[in-house]
Amino acid sequence: MLIGKKIIGTIGYMGGVMALPSPFVWSWTQMIEYNNDYLLEPNQQILYTKSDNSYHAFARNNLVKQIRGDFLLMLDTDHQFEPDLAARMLYIMNEANIDVLVGIYQYKGKPYSPKIYHWSKDGKAIEAIGDWDKPKGRYLIPIGSAGAGCLLVKKSVYEKIKEKLKEDPFDIIHPFSEDNSFFIRLKKLGIKAYCDPSIEYHHLEYRALSLKDYKKDTLDLKKHDII
Repeated sequence: MLIGKKIIGTIGYMGGVMALPSPFVWSWTQMIEYNNDYLLEPNQQILYTKSDNSYHAFARNNLVKQIRGDFLLMLDTDHQFEPDLAARMLYIMNEANIDVLVGIYQYKGKPYSPKIYHWSKDGKAIEAIGDWDKPKGRYLIPIGSAGAGCLLVKKSVYEKIKEKLKEDPFDIIHPFSEDNSFFIRLKKLGIKAYCDPSIEYHHLEYRALSLKDYKKDTLDLKKHDII
């Protein structure tokens, strides 16, 4: 009798680029090792996959179509994170009995505000959540929308969107982006989403260095003549 391993869920990243940042690659491989050592039972496995398209709406929908098991953790590649990311998010999701959980990350530009939002009073726009009360212990922030770079969703949510709305979850609803469009669909279906600020998913900022960045006053330098 052949005994296989049960796939409990899926973790996928947004591909579609010729090269991946080294910090992401290291984080990805360390997470897989951690999951094998501490998250999975001997008879369990996770499907690791990717989407090879740079158009975000198509790529995210493609990851959804690859789901096996009960969940999909969707990750963007311009980030770095701790090895226990998936294990922690799954623990929180199960303990709090929620369907949608995001890790927190920030915009790459100043003032580096978090990419989490709530809906305006008229329900037609998203507004940034720039600060929040911080009770003692673990807590969750109810959100109206967020960036989808670190997004854990139960498979049943995607099935409900397809069944009830007859749409793919990340198709663009103008004038919103594909990730906000997904959260609009959650709002239509009355599905609540949360952010755990203890789950940090660090955005990688790449920029060109110029002489304006050079802090020469910190060095003991001799001046040279200009020809």
